Amino acid sequence: MKLFRRGRGGQVTVELMLILPVFMLMIFFILEYGNIAYHTLLANHASYEFARIGAMVAVKEPSGQPNNWTVQQKINQAKRRVFGAAGDRIKISIKMETTGRDPLYSPHRHQDIVVEVKYPVKLIFPGSSYILASKPRKDGIRIIETEARMPVEKMYLSTDKQ
Repeated sequence: MKLFRRGRGGQVTVELMLILPVFMLMIFFILEYGNIAYHTLLANHASYEFARIGAMVAVKEPSGQPNNWTVQQKINQAKRRVFGAAGDRIKISIKMETTGRDPLYSPHRHQDIVVEVKYPVKLIFPGSSYILASKPRKDGIRIIETEARMPVEKMYLSTDKQ
């Protein structure tokens, strides 16, 4: 019996070396997807909050037009507060869209602010970071793109004619 057992001493090691890289790659994929999901939630929430800030500060005078420069400044201030130095990598584009006119007060236009955020995420696990990365893949960075739409807040004066 000892003769048969003696020749098979390295079998477990060989099997482990064949299975371990595949198993570790599966674990890395699961962890990387969790990392991407976390940053996707963060990017979605940031775009929503930036749109909310823009909707609140866009118009200063009653029944006025949105001021894009003010909106951009306030959103950049919020981006620096939230993300700090990492905020320089995040790209934000803002546009105003007219969605209709108020039937009771024709000069008043309904407008939405649309905020698009491009949020780069540095992937951290080997193997999976190359496969899940945006192009160029060698950088190991995935770009998460989110969009949020919010109606611009406007107030009326009591002197506005109907």
